Order: sequence, then structure tokens, then C-alpha cells
Amino acid sequence: MAGNEQLPIVIPDELQTEGEIREFVKSEMGRRNFLVGMGVAGLGAVAFQYGCASSPNTTTARQIYVANATGLVVADPTNCVGCRRCEAACVAFNQGNYAKGNNPATVSTTSDTTATTMTQPAIANIKVNRNLLYGTSGAKGFSANTGGGLYGNFTILANTCNQCPHPVPCQLSCPNAAIQVVGPVNARVVNTAVCIGCGTCVKACPWEMTALDGPVLGASTKAHKCHLCAGSPECVAACPASALTYVPWTDVTGTNPVRQSTSGVGLAAGVADTCKKCH
Repeated sequence: MAGNEQLPIVIPDELQTEGEIREFVKSEMGRRNFLVGMGVAGLGAVAFQYGCASSPNTTTARQIYVANATGLVVADPTNCVGCRRCEAACVAFNQGNYAKGNNPATVSTTSDTTATTMTQPAIANIKVNRNLLYGTSGAKGFSANTGGGLYGNFTILANTCNQCPHPVPCQLSCPNAAIQVVGPVNARVVNTAVCIGCGTCVKACPWEMTALDGPVLGASTKAHKCHLCAGSPECVAACPASALTYVPWTDVTGTNPVRQSTSGVGLAAGVADTCKKCH
């Protein structure tokens, strides 16, 4: 079994209560971690899941409950100088959306020899440009006295993916199960072999960290997002001002301000019934 494959944790039917299910998942996680620690290969412990809901485009159980990421890119707005080298490095490494580095889940099947990456830093998976002039509040909410950006107090915040813990909004809303947890750092990754470019994940992310590389449902449109570059983020390496740091993962979803309402986006078909087993 390939190192990036994931094995499902399937909940036995006889387990009915939330407590029983949580204990089962907890014990199964512990068993897999123990076996991996003993050097048993091919267990797919980098991304576990439970539930029997299946994706229309896959033959394995859909990922529902997934492992936390192991790392996170964090930004220090007091150090950022707005040079956008992080964006350029991200796009150059990923070549828009099809580079091998962007999709470890489909590394052997994706390529793009036509992308003009260095001229399109705005399509990067790290977001600086949108905060550059007016800060995170944008032009409409800008205040010359308190606002950020070059027109405000000169603090510039680079938005980075939270690598959300369960429930992962983009992952659980995707109708095709195209967003998957992939090792070695358990990043939430777009599998472009499955993605149809519907844009549901874009609407589902409260922080607007997923994007499409073309029109909705376009013939070649795919979603893209940060995948942590397998633990060595290109954006961090490219920053000349030490404004970006790669740190052990922690949950920042409660502290990072949201950018859009996702109230109109629900769980994908088949996910809700599985989630009811625990919630």
C-alpha cells in the first residue's frame, strides 16, 4: 500500500451512543499510532477516518473524522514588509494548480507545462495581496487611524490556511470528497483527480483560503489550497523578513477572524448521517 493511502475506521453497528463511538475511535487511533511507532508500514495512520459514506468518485470510505495536521504556517504582521515574495514562491513551486508539489495525493498524474506562475502571485495559497493596502478589514471597513496595510498603520498580515481540525469545513462540504488528509504532515489537500471545480469548498471556508483556478465547473477548473509543502513550506523559506514561521500545529480557528459567512453551505450528501453518530 502506498504511503499516502488512508484506511478507514469503520464504526461497528452495535455502537450507538456518542460515548461508545468516541471511545472506539480513540482506541483505534491509539492502536494505529502504536503500530506505526513499531515500524509497521502501510497502515495509513497519517489520515484516519470513520463512517461508511462513500464518494461517488472513489472506492474507499470517505474521510470524515481526520487527524490533525502536524504543522502550521503562522504570520507576524509586525515583520511583514509586503514584498509578496511568499506568494511568488508559492505559485512558482506549485505552478498554479497542477505542480507535483501541490497535489501529493496525485503526484504521478498531475503536470502543467504552460502555467505562467511567476506573473501570478495573486493566485498563491498564502494571501498577502488582499490585505496589502487596507489591512484585513478591506477598503469598506478601513479607518486611517486604526486600519492596517500600507494606507493604515503599515502592518500587513499574510493569511495562511488554518489546517482546520475536525470538522474541516472545506473537506466535509465537498460533494466529491476531493479534499483529503495526506501525509507526511496531515495537510488538507485538494486531489485534483477528483475535484470538478464546483467551488463548494471556496464558499465553505470562513477564512477564504481555498480558491479556483478557473470558472466554476469549467472544463479544467480545479480548487487549490495550502498543503504545507510536505512540511517545508516554500513561503516560509522565501520570506526575507522572518514574518512567516512553520510551527507545530495548534487550533487557531477560534482566534483568526472570519472573512465570509458560510451559513448557506451544508455538509455533503452522506456526511450528515455519519456525523449524527457522534453529534
